Amino acid sequence: MSVPIIRLEVQSMKYTIQTALMEHAAQMDTSIQQAVEAYCTEENIDAVVMKEAREALDMCVKEEVRNFFGYGSAGRKAVREAVHHWLDEMYPAPTEN
Repeated sequence: MSVPIIRLEVQSMKYTIQTALMEHAAQMDTSIQQAVEAYCTEENIDAVVMKEAREALDMCVKEEVRNFFGYGSAGRKAVREAVHHWLDEMYPAPTEN
């Protein structure tokens, strides 16, 4: 009977594949660890922190300015006055002769 021979070959192949996969996973782990260590330098981390902080601050300031002019009475008043001032300069009232 050839059944035991086939089973031994499959078991042997299974072991070989598992071993190869474990070795590949170990190599990937090493490569990933090296990539993380190479990237996480003081300069890179500092640059990422500065970029993200700048973007977060930019977003917050824009939101506050938008809220100030859109919802705050002082902001809306400042916009209204600036618009009226500009319009008065561009289109002065006719003077009576």
